[in-house]
Amino acid sequence: MENGHQTRIALGTSGWEHDCFDQSLYGRRGANGLEKLRQYARFFDLVEIRATFWDATLGAREAAEWADAVSGNRRFLFLPKLHSCFTHRRELSLETARAMRSVFQELARRERLGGVVAQFPYAFTNTGQNRFHLEKLAQLFDGFPLAAEFRHSSWDQPSTVSLLRELNLGMINADLPRIRQSMPFLTTVVGTTALLRLHGRNERGWIENGMDSRYDYLYNGKEVRELRRRVENTAAKASTVLVVFNNTTHGKSLANALQLLAAVKQGGAVLLPQATVAAFPVLAELNGVVDAEMPLLAGALREAV
Repeated sequence: MENGHQTRIALGTSGWEHDCFDQSLYGRRGANGLEKLRQYARFFDLVEIRATFWDATLGAREAAEWADAVSGNRRFLFLPKLHSCFTHRRELSLETARAMRSVFQELARRERLGGVVAQFPYAFTNTGQNRFHLEKLAQLFDGFPLAAEFRHSSWDQPSTVSLLRELNLGMINADLPRIRQSMPFLTTVVGTTALLRLHGRNERGWIENGMDSRYDYLYNGKEVRELRRRVENTAAKASTVLVVFNNTTHGKSLANALQLLAAVKQGGAVLLPQATVAAFPVLAELNGVVDAEMPLLAGALREAV
């Protein structure tokens, strides 16, 4: 999608393989990951790859399979997540770096690489040691569009932007509950790409630190309109805007991504998955075309025959 001054805007969710998506998007259980991705790419232009955060064995072969699965959507982009050893354990594993680079290279070769998410934990504060770690990561992944997400408010200062520009790193604007000293929700653009990761605003869930409850949040209509304004604000400063919803519990990210897509299109029709409309009836209010083909289910019936 492009706005009035040719800014490319792509929206999606963090991951496509969640079990809760089986009923709220795919309409059945049992489909493999590539089948799910093929279906997902019919409705969204962006997805974050979660598996690269945990699995250091993934490489060019898997990246090629992902790219092939979305071949029906020429606009589709991936946002692989940097392995946790680099962000959470602050290790500089050359072996893992080679694996990560092979994923990024294959996606870039296919013109499918939107960026690389380097999501740092709350404990990663703005210290000299951590700034040095950023410098090492920038060197290790030089040539790839690495973008940092900071969770601690100590990074909320102009020197952070200067540092990222110096290191040729992007900045991810994260929407987090305003608890403790969490990073505020900004609309900072470093480079030509603006990135927004939307985690929801479930304060209690983040205080309790439950992985499911953290991301159990559905943005309401007023908040979706606020998000649209933020997208428009960043679009005025960037050539590309990438928006990922990470409020994936119970599939809520699907509903909010479709709502924001409709808001950004300003009345343009949106293709809506039948299963998602069934799970979130509020989507019926959108100017949308409900897709009833359900190709995953049709595929299962063909296999049975």
